[in-house]
Amino acid sequence: MKKRQIFGLLGLVTFSLSAQESSPRMASASLEQYVSKSINSNPEIQASWRQLQIAMKDVDIAKSGYLPSIDVLASSAYTERNYGLDQDYAGHTAEIRLTQLLYDGFFTSSEVSRFKQAQVVRYYELMGEIEQKSLETALAYMDVQLYRELLSLAEKNLITHVDVFKQIEESVIAGVGRRADLEQISGRLSLSESNVLTELSNLHDVTARFLRLVGEKPAEALAEVALSEVMPASVAMDLESILLAAYETNPSFNATIYNIDAQRFAIDSARSRYHPQVNLTASYGAQTRDEAALNNTISEASVGVNFSYNIYNGGADRAAIRQALSQVDLAKDLRDKACVDMRQTIQIARNDIQNISEQLPSLNAHRLSSDRVKSAYMDQFTIGERSLLDLLDSENEYYESSRAYVQATYTLEKARARLLAASGGLVKALGVSRNGVASVSELAEKELRYDPNHVCPATRTSLDDERNILKRDSDSDGIVDLWDDCVNSAPGAMVDDFGCEASAPEPQAMNTPASAADFTLDDAHVLASFSINISFASNSSKISSEYTSSLAQVIDALEQYDNAGVIIHGHASLDGDAAYNQRLSERRASAVAALLIESADIDSRRITSVGYGETRPLIDEESLAANAKNRRIEATIIQL
Repeated sequence: MKKRQIFGLLGLVTFSLSAQESSPRMASASLEQYVSKSINSNPEIQASWRQLQIAMKDVDIAKSGYLPSIDVLASSAYTERNYGLDQDYAGHTAEIRLTQLLYDGFFTSSEVSRFKQAQVVRYYELMGEIEQKSLETALAYMDVQLYRELLSLAEKNLITHVDVFKQIEESVIAGVGRRADLEQISGRLSLSESNVLTELSNLHDVTARFLRLVGEKPAEALAEVALSEVMPASVAMDLESILLAAYETNPSFNATIYNIDAQRFAIDSARSRYHPQVNLTASYGAQTRDEAALNNTISEASVGVNFSYNIYNGGADRAAIRQALSQVDLAKDLRDKACVDMRQTIQIARNDIQNISEQLPSLNAHRLSSDRVKSAYMDQFTIGERSLLDLLDSENEYYESSRAYVQATYTLEKARARLLAASGGLVKALGVSRNGVASVSELAEKELRYDPNHVCPATRTSLDDERNILKRDSDSDGIVDLWDDCVNSAPGAMVDDFGCEASAPEPQAMNTPASAADFTLDDAHVLASFSINISFASNSSKISSEYTSSLAQVIDALEQYDNAGVIIHGHASLDGDAAYNQRLSERRASAVAALLIESADIDSRRITSVGYGETRPLIDEESLAANAKNRRIEATIIQL
């Protein structure tokens, strides 16, 4: 029964994947391609685009009040009566009339200004819809990638459990195995089957969401998303600075700002009802019958000024003004809501970026460690030195740690996408645009300037202070107080993993720098440490191809020790924000690791990349020479 379930499940997975591939789709694509397709074809964006076009026509309609109105009136009628000389006759009249507005209490100018600002509101609403759909497309794109990877992990986990199940089943049939072990592996096998079905269902759901947003299924190969390379420098600022910058670029917030101004012009339009209206009129008319209805063609022309002034209108004029004032108050409430929503999104996204960036090295280390334990336990189980429970626990720990690491990497990218979208910069960062959209300067009656500190003050959450407590390092020795057994170590002193002063390690055979003890490994695990001669430009993690030869020392060491791995340490200079430098050092270490995999075909499981930011400077100062020295990469060869 168990075998039939397994083969049925694997058949279901194969059928599902083949069904997805049976429909035509691109072999490979990038996020930029799909976002561009989405913002130029998504029906909700199309609806916002139509709203902008309608608003632009409203301006043309309002401007028509400045131009004269020309009317032509004509009639032809047969008349029959029982009096006069002609008791039945056909009469014809024609008249052309011109009316030019001279004064209307500034109603027309106020309406033109109101509709001009209203079209800017529609413009920013369109931009906001583009940012939102770009974000939704990016999240769906990354979710497809995520659940494809998670499905692959679950399938590998299932295959491993099937192999173990077969071994246990054969040993039980042969009479040398225990039936309790067979029951144990059967339960774990059922769990792994459930994991595959869960990931398959999740992949189906996110694929359907992707199809709704883009209009087609995702490609077989999706390009990697690396938003860290396009994040603006403002992301490295403190929270208040990020929020103040976002207020100027967030389209939804700017839409509410212009909406307030548009409603203020509506107040001027309503107040114009208290003013008289003056028109210049001119007319010329002719008719085939005179006033006595005799067959005598007559004509008449006139030019003059008409004046009208309403004395009482049942209170409608006062009610219109009050309504306009209430519309302004409503617009301000909508502005405050947009402020709160934007502030919340930015705070959460930035906090996620900081937290996950700090978690990733630990999650990756756990994943690699679990992989090594799993391999060792499998070998030991084969020769009878480990129990089945040990083996299954190690396999599940590797699966869960790998799953947690993969989820964290995508959660980090999704948080970056949310931060960019909340700041109004996701579309710009991806380098895509909507075709045919005018600029604000072409649409607005006047461009607005406001003080963000007054309109939407930045507010820090109380948890930010608690976060600082978790990172507090009183003696600046690189060991946070929670782990520091010696919180008063001397400035600049070398400390051990518990923050207490320690003597410098003996130099290794391959010119080990003092910072080789960065990782919490004892000397028995460290085979060699050295610096890698790779120079980085300021604020960059790109590596020129000329530095490939600098990896020769690492490659030689890994080839010399088959059971060895390498830890790539990334460091940044003291120039700039510490949080930004931390992420920059991580990107630099990851770039070197990627180059190592690409140039020497080293198994990625043997490589770990860690970023230390500006916490381990070689020279404790900010200067061109010191920055160049501190901006470095180091490697530690370890025993796996």
